[in-house]
Amino acid sequence: MQTTHLDGLGPVAAVIRSIGFRHEGAHDLVTDGLYLDLRTALRNPADDPTMRYRTGLDGDVYAHVLATPGAREVIARTAVQLRVLADEVPAGRLVRLTVACQGGRHRSVAVAEAVAHEIWTAWEGERGVEVEHHHIDRPVLPASG
Repeated sequence: MQTTHLDGLGPVAAVIRSIGFRHEGAHDLVTDGLYLDLRTALRNPADDPTMRYRTGLDGDVYAHVLATPGAREVIARTAVQLRVLADEVPAGRLVRLTVACQGGRHRSVAVAEAVAHEIWTAWEGERGVEVEHHHIDRPVLPASG
């Protein structure tokens, strides 16, 4: 697992997980909070041989995911929902978002990072955000179907 920390003046208020839905145990990571399934919502960079073995943390893969029609709207709406949820929970409690795709290396990673940066920026660094990439280091899965 790889983790990104966006430190704030106050405590961490949101934890965002990226997961690969097809990996064993992935369903156990979907416990509470918001859930965003990108498997059919965004094109899969793994279908492109030049991106297949890279991740959403690589700049060109990240840009490819965010250039997918509808991606920026999904990110913006999800960030708003997560911020609203964070405003509703008592201080000191965490809100969670799980972002899923097939293998957890491309779409979910890029979108999780984008949502994290968007809410951290909206909070103006007052609150911290953590991003956990649970399956980013797993082998690329064979094509399904």
